[in-house]
Amino acid sequence: MNIKKNIKKWVFLTVILSAICIETVSAARLHSCQTTTTSSPVLVSTIHAEGQEVAPVDPGEPEGLLETIMTDDELGVTIEGALGKDGNYHNLSLHTPMFQCTLPGTQVSNPSYAPLISEADLDGDGQPEIIVNLTYGYGTGAYLNTIQVFRSDGDSVPVEPLSNSVQRQFTTELDKENIQLHVNDQTTTIPLDKFAQPPVANEPNYIHGGDVQQYTVEDNQIHAVYSLQAGTSEFIGELDAVYRYDNGMLRLQPLTLELDEPYRSTADEVK
Repeated sequence: MNIKKNIKKWVFLTVILSAICIETVSAARLHSCQTTTTSSPVLVSTIHAEGQEVAPVDPGEPEGLLETIMTDDELGVTIEGALGKDGNYHNLSLHTPMFQCTLPGTQVSNPSYAPLISEADLDGDGQPEIIVNLTYGYGTGAYLNTIQVFRSDGDSVPVEPLSNSVQRQFTTELDKENIQLHVNDQTTTIPLDKFAQPPVANEPNYIHGGDVQQYTVEDNQIHAVYSLQAGTSEFIGELDAVYRYDNGMLRLQPLTLELDEPYRSTADEVK
């Protein structure tokens, strides 16, 4: 009888302890999702919308020890990463007074292209978002940025990929004498004799771009630049756009074409 009573007591205690443990774990998980001005920074999982651009990363690249890449004393923000054998920083993380989170992608180690951190009220709610601008490539005629945006509680704001918008809004047509650049409902025609290296017959993708993808923040808006070039190395201008907050996402507004000389003065625009 005593054995049976003891077994019942142990079973009862086990059930009680299990319930307490479950409740404690649940409470801890709930608390880890809360951010207050008096608590320590909360670790936040970064979530990105499908198709959102981030700098490419080689998951097999060996990394060194974590180190501080940049610090913004005014905002109290730092970015950490581990230097890989490829000369780029991997395993990036963002540290703010309110939250900490991972940063997908890579950052070049050249201090001339250090990450840029800024604040702007991008969605018009009166609270500034944190904008992280990473550089994952540079060189002669190349400068590649990525942009990531976070709310004050660490939530990631999806950003429409620049390349997606270019593919949707920009096309070209080539004939024997001219090339036509179509940007939404506007067509710009440039004579082929204005190019240093005219295209060969039926050359695909003669006008292409993306060697320069750059983002800046001005007047509570993100501005984007996407370079255009003819052939292998002849830069002819750029596509410019502004991001606007729409339905939970930062979306690119209609692109505008800005041509360099001599293409600008010889171009014929038709709307």
